[in-house]
Amino acid sequence: MPEPSPVEEVGSAAPIMPAEPANRVAGDELEATIPVIGGQSIELSSLRGQPVLLEISASWEPGFVEAHNLYTELIGEHSELEVIVIVADPADAGLDGLSPAFTLAWDPAGALAAKFSVATFPTMFVLDRSGRITRVVNGWDDAVRAELTDAVAGAVAGPVAGAVASP
Repeated sequence: MPEPSPVEEVGSAAPIMPAEPANRVAGDELEATIPVIGGQSIELSSLRGQPVLLEISASWEPGFVEAHNLYTELIGEHSELEVIVIVADPADAGLDGLSPAFTLAWDPAGALAAKFSVATFPTMFVLDRSGRITRVVNGWDDAVRAELTDAVAGAVAGPVAGAVASP
């Protein structure tokens, strides 16, 4: 008997979600134009040279407040870190309390979630200075907190994009 596909519903149970987005893994370069709440947009490629933590989420998800408290701590430790929070609804009241240090963006039609193969909320991508994924993390709990903290520290410590290693 064939196994169900990763997002196929089994009986009346919730969909089975993969542990990671299907086609985004460490080493992939992430490219996108992200609409920023307020009318502008940001090209991920314009952030080359600095580490990025990109989250696709919604304020109703468990851990929303805790995750953003962590991001504020991470920016305090690593001032060069760019945090981008992408939500479906720019009028989401949960965005009101977020740090002004975050870039708040939106994805009303789900185009970015589809492009990045997001299977569950929240999904966080940690990008190194060259724009390559170093970690993909899904969900929220204490283990995710530790994993993101380590991934960001690694991305910050990595080589600066375009730097040439000395012999």
